[in-house]
Amino acid sequence: MISHDVKPLRQGEHIGMEGENYVIALSEEEAYALNPAAYYIWTLCDGVRTVSEIIGKVASDLKLEVSEVESPVEAILEALSQAKLIVLGETESLSSAEEEHDLETEGL
Repeated sequence: MISHDVKPLRQGEHIGMEGENYVIALSEEEAYALNPAAYYIWTLCDGVRTVSEIIGKVASDLKLEVSEVESPVEAILEALSQAKLIVLGETESLSSAEEEHDLETEGL
């Protein structure tokens, strides 16, 4: 299950359409075709919005209750994460300077 406090950040670039699907390329060799719902959620993953805020936006835009969209949005975010189309956990990561300091403090 995805933490609702993380701020997903989309990876890749929208390079075109394949029928009704949106093609997102991670590299020249790796691309994915997203259905409209997955693409919409992918576009909301700006590294600023939390998972909770994304769920709230989807619910608001579709004029549905949060409880109605929470599970489907989480499932799409998990699939996007597994495909490496989003990166999770930005709120928990340390800056490289903090990591260096921590390593020095621990004597590593």
